[in-house]
Amino acid sequence: MPTTESVRPASYVPRRYASGTFPVSRDYHLRQMLYNYSNSQGRDADKSKLDTSDQVIPSFPFSNVPVYADTVDIETLAFHNYWGCLLTPDNVAARIGTDDLRYHVWVATKRVVESGLIKFTDKEALIQAVMDQFMVELGLVLLDLCPGPLVLFVDPRLQDDWEQMVTKAKAMVAKFDEARVRRWRIIVTLPATEDGIRAARELINRHSIQTHLSLVSCLEHAAACIETGAGMVSMSVEPIMEWFEPQGSTHKGRLSQDHPGIEAIQSCATFIHRHGLNTTLLTTDIRKWSELKQLSGIGAAALKKDQLDEAPMKRLATWYPRPGDQSPATLRALQAAYPSHYLGSLDSNKGLFASLPAECRSLVSAVLYVRLGHMATHMETIEKAVWYELKRRIRLETIPLEYLYRRPSSNSPTGTRKSNMSDKVTGSSSSSKRSKSRSRRSSRQDEESEQQQQKKVTVSDTMVEGVDYF
Repeated sequence: MPTTESVRPASYVPRRYASGTFPVSRDYHLRQMLYNYSNSQGRDADKSKLDTSDQVIPSFPFSNVPVYADTVDIETLAFHNYWGCLLTPDNVAARIGTDDLRYHVWVATKRVVESGLIKFTDKEALIQAVMDQFMVELGLVLLDLCPGPLVLFVDPRLQDDWEQMVTKAKAMVAKFDEARVRRWRIIVTLPATEDGIRAARELINRHSIQTHLSLVSCLEHAAACIETGAGMVSMSVEPIMEWFEPQGSTHKGRLSQDHPGIEAIQSCATFIHRHGLNTTLLTTDIRKWSELKQLSGIGAAALKKDQLDEAPMKRLATWYPRPGDQSPATLRALQAAYPSHYLGSLDSNKGLFASLPAECRSLVSAVLYVRLGHMATHMETIEKAVWYELKRRIRLETIPLEYLYRRPSSNSPTGTRKSNMSDKVTGSSSSSKRSKSRSRRSSRQDEESEQQQQKKVTVSDTMVEGVDYF
């Protein structure tokens, strides 16, 4: 006889074609609402023709990660919806010639020059003071446009001077404290060099300043940065992918979770997730959405202007790494020790980077130091714009009042001009008729110019010195 015992239905797990991060849109929410097991196989047949990196099928659990705007275009920032703003030498230098940023340079220059704390002869100190004030003026505007934190940077050319980086960061945060900005909304970016990591440890442990270590390249490098207590570390997707792609033709032009560049970034995200670390992994310099879709469990994403136009929401959906995942990135993250010994080698004679594996050292050189060279060029562009405005302001502050109000100089009174003109007229009596006519014509011109000058003097005498009439 057939058994009457009910058969337990097998639990269905949705297939994962492309797990990762992608723009949250109305179409995505609609797919989640309409998704069910009965018609999933029918859709699979239609989507089999598409590239696996472009197929998006809902899979749970998922989490929302914040979006940071990697641009300083005020019009774009006022229009789009995002969580925080990321300032870099690249995006500031790209917009330094616009009216929006030139205005903030003008305000910063005016405040520094009128304070009188720095002499006009000290060019370097003036430029640095104006650049620091410019970051504060621009940052206050950006904080009004976003609900989240502002990630601003210290001059990356100080990469080998950790004490100077600490001084700059403290002075910058102090100005935001004076403007009554909460500390959680200010994150200071430092390059992930040895001195940058040392400066981050100093700022976090002794001054309670949030730091962001940028241009992290591999898992070992990220482990040392995380152990300092940095609240945010960022990995630049474009240079990491470019470093791996020329080495093997099998990965060039093909994006999947097996891509070594994706694996390097994914291992850092899984490392943070498995150990429950209070550090946000920020992905920057994203070339296309298919790269971002392959990453699971990232903490935040920095999007440029054109990418913000494609993602109208201020959060993206990312999948959690699966508990039983046996991918190479997950295995690398599980095998990595926490805490590691890399941060301890920072104060040793050997140094931090010398203790890294050979492949990591090569990757650090290609990602970190090459990008720092590009940032130095962008900083020079910003300095030129600041120095141009600074020269105009100094010239305005040091102009004599007689030139400003058009008063006659004390060395050349009108009486001497009259005597000189009379001498010319008497001396020309012995010349020819032609010379007499010329002298008469010149004397009339001199008299007319003298009358005009007297009118200007009478107008300027009514002005009060010290009042800005312009």
